[in-house]
Amino acid sequence: MRPSSSSSSFSSSTSATLSPHSTVSSLHRLLSTPTRPMATCYRALLSLKSSLEDADSRLSSWTPNTSHCTWAGVTCDSHNHVTSLDLSGLNLSGYLSPDIAFLVYLSNLTLAENNLSGPIPPEISALRLLNLSNNVFNRTFPPELSNLTNLCVLDLYNNNLTGVLPVSVAHMTNLRHLDLGGRKFSRKFLQFFFQNPTTLADDIQTLYSSAIVF
Repeated sequence: MRPSSSSSSFSSSTSATLSPHSTVSSLHRLLSTPTRPMATCYRALLSLKSSLEDADSRLSSWTPNTSHCTWAGVTCDSHNHVTSLDLSGLNLSGYLSPDIAFLVYLSNLTLAENNLSGPIPPEISALRLLNLSNNVFNRTFPPELSNLTNLCVLDLYNNNLTGVLPVSVAHMTNLRHLDLGGRKFSRKFLQFFFQNPTTLADDIQTLYSSAIVF
């Protein structure tokens, strides 16, 4: 493995709000309801926690009676907006909740070196750094990721992504680091970069050196 650069329950107060048979849909309604931004951050993080298996209780600080800005791995700005989430190397499994999209000020998402699976949520937006390396994310590469126009670092090394890598990734012109190693990509995609060498920054060779071409 390249060195990288039991589902937690909701609080009793949150559980009282959500129907046991419609937790996900109810949470989406709560998150979509106009409310204070801090409440939205709080609920989005709780939704994320509920989608993860935390075998080593590394997220034990994520409790309802404390500020979300004090929770492990969470960094906030001076207005208590969540700007960075780093849960790398915490032995987490489960999946990545699409409600993470409600963290609208999030610019850094690092979940490297865990055992997370399922799809990469296409709802992710506004990021500058996305590091999901050394997990078991599967399904296809979400073409919506190419809409992350501010993204500077995209690291999906050593996952189980399949299918065709969309050529639209080539238009993410702010990328400075792209690592898709350990996966198979179409020759057509790689030829696009060889024919357009100025499309991305120079260190795009990480793609050439680590991708398996068929």
